[in-house]
Amino acid sequence: MKIGILGAGPAGIFAALKIRNITMTDVCLFDLNPGIGRKLSVTGSGRCNITNLNLKKENYYSLQDADISAVIKRFPPQEIRSVLENEGIPTVSTDDGWVYPVSFSAANVNRILRNNLLTAGVAIHENTKVVAIKKEGSGFLLQCENSPKAFYFDRVIVASGGKAHPQLQADTTILISLKKMGIPALPFSPALAPVELEGKDLRAISGIRLDAGLNLYQNELRIKRSEGNVIFTDFGLNGPGAMNLSHLITPETAAGQSLSIDFLCQEKAAFLEKRYFDTLQSSYFYRNLYLAILPEKVVDFFFAQWKVSGTTAGESISAAQFRKHKNQLENYPAKIRGVKGYQFAQVSAGGIPLSEINLSRMESKEISGLFFAGEILDVIGPCGGYNLHWAISSGLIAGESAALPRE
Repeated sequence: MKIGILGAGPAGIFAALKIRNITMTDVCLFDLNPGIGRKLSVTGSGRCNITNLNLKKENYYSLQDADISAVIKRFPPQEIRSVLENEGIPTVSTDDGWVYPVSFSAANVNRILRNNLLTAGVAIHENTKVVAIKKEGSGFLLQCENSPKAFYFDRVIVASGGKAHPQLQADTTILISLKKMGIPALPFSPALAPVELEGKDLRAISGIRLDAGLNLYQNELRIKRSEGNVIFTDFGLNGPGAMNLSHLITPETAAGQSLSIDFLCQEKAAFLEKRYFDTLQSSYFYRNLYLAILPEKVVDFFFAQWKVSGTTAGESISAAQFRKHKNQLENYPAKIRGVKGYQFAQVSAGGIPLSEINLSRMESKEISGLFFAGEILDVIGPCGGYNLHWAISSGLIAGESAALPRE
């Protein structure tokens, strides 16, 4: 038996390794990049955020409602760490549950995995673009660009990814062949991308990075709240707190959407409230309340709007004024323009809907022997190792299913 794998990202790599752990069948791994795992090499800002100890099914999003709890139950974070350990890649976790290789090097992880593939006897075809797939008898024919020869495989795993990172050769050409075979795909859109805002007022705090809460509204109805690190930029907002909302912002929805920024998340509001009333009868500088919890640039930004002097005593600010200031910090409005494109997105939303897939095998419900894994499927998670976890776990299931005889 011969198995072909389209895409040598984390999903394809771990599918190939899983197959060779089970059987000595021929495995061919195709990638159009000059080296495999290019996207893996830059994940986690180059540090390779592999999984997250806080991972649960509710963290994931699909355009069509889907339940991936069985996948997570089969491959929880500790199991993914064990898989990496078996490949010679020990991991560590941070206090907030983010899991990294001990080396903190995505490039090192990629080199180890490539060496393991070669040791396992996997045939790696780099600089090779598969442009078409066709059912041929009980197997499949893969046609490669600039090659008159078609490759025949008994089973095929499609792990070719989505549209994020076009600079790393993201390519969805294979969807044309899949559509001809009766397998639909949902429209792609950028996800985990920076958010662009209208207006110029927040440019005054460009360069500031802090933990904040972001509330996303659709026609004044809040549809999502995100808390996390946010970076204020000349164009809008970057960082996990903002990027985790971006999949919900599309050209079709952006016109009716808005944000409110909560500068006082994570107990800062409670501190501010207590400190204000504790110092109410003193000459304590009102500005000191805010300097204790926010960057000075942010404090200056709001004090300018409030027309309050930096030497104003807290006792000069009435409780009503304080409530107004606090409310503005918790609900600062921002108008959305859109999100940055695929070049700036970590992943893309959309792809093959899970309704087309038998999730216990990652196999097409309609076409026996055709499997899917990774970002080409309609599943995305937030920043923090969730998407790499999905790629690895779905790749492992697809590899195991492709290697074993059907029950």
